[in-house]
Amino acid sequence: MRPIRHRRRERGVALIIALVIVALATVLAWKIGFDSYLERQRTFAILSVEQAMQFGAGAEALAADALSQQLQQTPQVTLAQAWAQPTPALPITPPESPDGEPIGTLQGSLEDMDGRFNLNNLARLLPDGTEDPQPLEQFQRLLVAVHLEPKWAGIARDWIDQDRVPSQPDGAEDDVYTRLTPPYWTGDWPMTTPTELMALPGFGRDRYLAIAPYVTALPTADAVINLCTAPAPVLESLASTLNGEYSSDPNALAAGRKNGCFPDYNTFEATVGQQSADWAQIQNWVTDGSNGKLANAYFRLTTRVTLGTAQFTLYSLLLRNSGGKVVPLLRSFGTL
Repeated sequence: MRPIRHRRRERGVALIIALVIVALATVLAWKIGFDSYLERQRTFAILSVEQAMQFGAGAEALAADALSQQLQQTPQVTLAQAWAQPTPALPITPPESPDGEPIGTLQGSLEDMDGRFNLNNLARLLPDGTEDPQPLEQFQRLLVAVHLEPKWAGIARDWIDQDRVPSQPDGAEDDVYTRLTPPYWTGDWPMTTPTELMALPGFGRDRYLAIAPYVTALPTADAVINLCTAPAPVLESLASTLNGEYSSDPNALAAGRKNGCFPDYNTFEATVGQQSADWAQIQNWVTDGSNGKLANAYFRLTTRVTLGTAQFTLYSLLLRNSGGKVVPLLRSFGTL
């Protein structure tokens, strides 16, 4: 017969083993439950993104219809037209219960990208193959208007052009970028999004936020400025003599656009000065739409989708051709 002390020791060991088994089972059950929760959340996120994309495609179809109808009325693109007016959030209801409780909301807004400075214009060439100085000078003035250093215009041009020689004394090519941490090469290609400005050495987020409302990246180096929709800093960047012409009284600019285009081509020509050097340089790069120079018009659609507690923002760059057909050129989630 074993001693009482030995039997107690065996029972103690058995109890410890039982506790360890229970603890392991508890941890295993918790892990299985947590993994199942994560899997459900991942599935929900994937489905939500897919749903948001489908709702975004629906918003693009609505925008295309509005832009096509506008072109049938007039070739001009102005801020007084229906496409430019804010729209309320639309409820999203399940297809099987159209009168039921909404599962989310959909809201879209359109902006005319021809009213902004096209960064890819920096790569525009003259007939003799040399770089056109007009876009560079315009971007320099625009940078100064938002209190940024004009040197970034030359650095941005070097990011786009395909040579290895800085276009300005303070320009930047591969020799600058390869010394950064981490090192990288210049784009040497047209920008696909204005956010590429943040790839310039030292440009940073704060500078980008200051210039973002006034720039775009269109797939052309020959974009014209739509005088009817361009904000004051963009209008004033077109000529060296326009400092404060429109920004000093923003209410007057807004009031002039309530019923149509302001300034129109003739008014802007008179303001700049028909015989001035500035007008000779920009007269072919501005329009009020009446001369057919907006045959291919670019718009950005911002679609905000809310599904339960999830929120999505889809940006779509749309091209409307002279026949009124609207096609999406670029889509991005949550980035400009």
